[in-house]
Amino acid sequence: MLRRKTEIYTVIGEARDGAEVLTLVASHQPDLLLLDYKMPHVGRLSTFCQDVIQRSPATRILVVSGYVEEKIALEAAVGGARGYILKGASIADLLSTITTIQAGGVWVDPQLPRQVFHTFLNQGGKATTSLGQLSRQELQILSFVSQGMNNQEISARLYISRKTVKNHLTHIFAKLGVTNRRQAALAFLAER
Repeated sequence: MLRRKTEIYTVIGEARDGAEVLTLVASHQPDLLLLDYKMPHVGRLSTFCQDVIQRSPATRILVVSGYVEEKIALEAAVGGARGYILKGASIADLLSTITTIQAGGVWVDPQLPRQVFHTFLNQGGKATTSLGQLSRQELQILSFVSQGMNNQEISARLYISRKTVKNHLTHIFAKLGVTNRRQAALAFLAER
């Protein structure tokens, strides 16, 4: 957790697990939270980010991860995080990312697809309730649907069967309250 004073950042707290993060965020109201994706007791990333924002609405979240994972980054965006950076990033890149986020921008590691950046950008740091109900895989499938992919293309991209894709779409439709792919894609695009 960081607090900004001009161009100098002060560490105001460190946590061992997700429960401690939520306690510290509520008491210190940091300007920025550097959140390790693999921290114990974080649970579902989108829900955890929403919990942080509920406790401290002004806190901006930067997810730090060792994984170039589109679905993890999308889940962070849906939860209201403002950025996603890899653990191997240079100190200069980290400081640049923090400055960008503190100035109201978003930052996504360039190794991730452009669509992920647009999700962060369009999300604007606001948690989305109905998209927040989707699992990581459902969110990724919905992202592919919104890009115009059919079930066979999604199946090949995710290395799952077409039947599994169809089952996920059924759950997505139910959670979003829609009846077809077009409506689901429009709901996804409207909420981002």
